[in-house]
Amino acid sequence: MDPYHFDPVPDPSANPGPNGSPSNPGPGYTPGSAPGPGYMPGPETSRNIGYPPPGAQVPPAQGPYPPGPGAYPPGPSPYPAGDPYQGGYAGMPPQYAPVPPPSSGMPVAGWIGIALGVVLLLGLGITGIVLTSDDDDDPGTTTADPGGDGGGGGSDATSNADPTEDVVADPVAEAVIGDCFYNYGDETTPELETAVCGAGAFEAVDIIEGTSDLTSCDSNPVVNLSVTSTGTDRVLCLSYTVIDGDDAYHAQVGECVYGTSTAGSAWYVLDCQDGAFKVIERIDGESSTSSCTDSTYYIYGVGYSTGETYLDTTLCLQMLYASGDTGYAEVDDCLSMNSDYTYAEFVSDCDDGNAYVTGRTNEIVDGESWCNGWGWAYEEVPDFPELSFTVCWGWL
Repeated sequence: MDPYHFDPVPDPSANPGPNGSPSNPGPGYTPGSAPGPGYMPGPETSRNIGYPPPGAQVPPAQGPYPPGPGAYPPGPSPYPAGDPYQGGYAGMPPQYAPVPPPSSGMPVAGWIGIALGVVLLLGLGITGIVLTSDDDDDPGTTTADPGGDGGGGGSDATSNADPTEDVVADPVAEAVIGDCFYNYGDETTPELETAVCGAGAFEAVDIIEGTSDLTSCDSNPVVNLSVTSTGTDRVLCLSYTVIDGDDAYHAQVGECVYGTSTAGSAWYVLDCQDGAFKVIERIDGESSTSSCTDSTYYIYGVGYSTGETYLDTTLCLQMLYASGDTGYAEVDDCLSMNSDYTYAEFVSDCDDGNAYVTGRTNEIVDGESWCNGWGWAYEEVPDFPELSFTVCWGWL
């Protein structure tokens, strides 16, 4: 079963802004456009089951396996096809520039315009002569010579004064927890500048006093950059914000996350539950889900691409199906099914199981007819319809 993936922050082709800021992320991403704290898409699945009585056999005429998906027409899809994109607003007429009809010769209005233009030019010329004469006759008008050395005017005094050097503040020395910065340098030679907290900024989540050891922040899983300076004996532990409202970027293996497949949308950490995604692998320094290990439970991936390799992260995810391992089972896999047929787990030896898979499709179909007398189960995932499935099974 091919895993699916999603890259919420497209890889920018150029990054002239702060280190790690998605300056040209492409369509679908707008910094600060993620849903606010009051909105969180919730994990949700719906399912149904049907089962033969224990010991029941498939009708002999049908053979040992259910017919393929083409044998029975699937029911109507619950996801209607989207309308093709149309620009503008509903009912807006086509926008085009009207083409004037061809004409021969110059119209009367043209000759009138030319005559008016000549009169205007003559008037402006006379005005210019008057203004020039006035300036020459005014003894109080002078022009400062920035390169001259005559006179003791204030302008010369100001230009000859010694410049005062600007005092550059040390952001490390003055930072407190909660301050945010842009990094115009890189991972090894950071150049911090105070910034508003949000997408593309680093937030100081901890400050270690009395040391310049950059490894002192390593135990904090949300820290992406450690910074110190020569004039201080402290280390700033900085956490990067890739998308406003997103905290799944820092999720660790074993934690559960959820979001949507909309590009640029925020994902978030939540309690593990049916319909949520569980992080089974976290790969730092990678933004492509192709780096995820191909395993039984890897079904979806989220890749964060920032333009800076050290900030890129990929989460390899398992969906927690309400039906358990039924959601991952292939034809001929053996399962241990509970007494009400709603949940199943893989078994290493079919002698330890009580059911096996006889058919599977990643669509929601009429299980009762498609499975043709075998037991059946389907689970629908509204936010990720491609992860829905229908499975046929029989007793061992």
